[in-house]
Amino acid sequence: MLELAVAVLECPDVEQPWPLVQDELARTFHSSAVAMSESRWAGRRGHLVTCLPTMGETSYLTGLVARQVRAGVPFARYYATGSDTTPLTAAQISGARDWSNSESYSLARQTLGPHMLAIPLPAPAGATRGFVIHHRTRDFTAAECAYALRIQPLLAGIDRHQRNLRRWRAAQRAAGPGPSSADEAVQALRLTPREVTVLHLLSRALTADAMARRLGISPRTVHKHLHHLYVKLGTADRLTTVLRAQQLGLLPGTSATRVTG
Repeated sequence: MLELAVAVLECPDVEQPWPLVQDELARTFHSSAVAMSESRWAGRRGHLVTCLPTMGETSYLTGLVARQVRAGVPFARYYATGSDTTPLTAAQISGARDWSNSESYSLARQTLGPHMLAIPLPAPAGATRGFVIHHRTRDFTAAECAYALRIQPLLAGIDRHQRNLRRWRAAQRAAGPGPSSADEAVQALRLTPREVTVLHLLSRALTADAMARRLGISPRTVHKHLHHLYVKLGTADRLTTVLRAQQLGLLPGTSATRVTG
């Protein structure tokens, strides 16, 4: 999983990594299915916000996860209304007897598998975001739950990186000259996807400590990325770097100039 996380940080495609991560989770946990979703909890029921289909599934999986949320799968309420972010099974949250007698258990037993382990990711207030891993025939072992806890920071780091990279691409689409020119500049300057996310946060005037918290890395690592940006853009400070990036079309601002080399 660590090797995969490192590879993801070098991948410029904001959508490609998640299926790879889901496949790795399925292989490691010998799972019947893995879903990544975000749901919100209000009152006694939740509703699905997003769901990433995987393992050959299409809209069927999205509809099925939405039905599980409405049926009361315990993860949505537990993580959305509390402060605990420990990976837990449905049986650990609800109690083995109550879970096995629930509507959500019955639905999962007929479809993806009734034994479920959640690995939550950072989410907005009142929401639950993360992976749900299924087994058909047995519940998750203590060793599997411990492994889920160990890889949770890696998954959270991937999620932060991908979301910031997606925001950078959205800013390019909104302000022009368009993602193709920005991609050309990224390739010409040999910027890594991680350096692009740091540059995006730099343009928002965040401190190194704030960028470190946003990306889940150390301030020292942020300073290392900033140094690489200074070298590659030929600058010496934060303001000049942002202005230069705007000129090159890497950030919204002035018109892009063609970069070669």
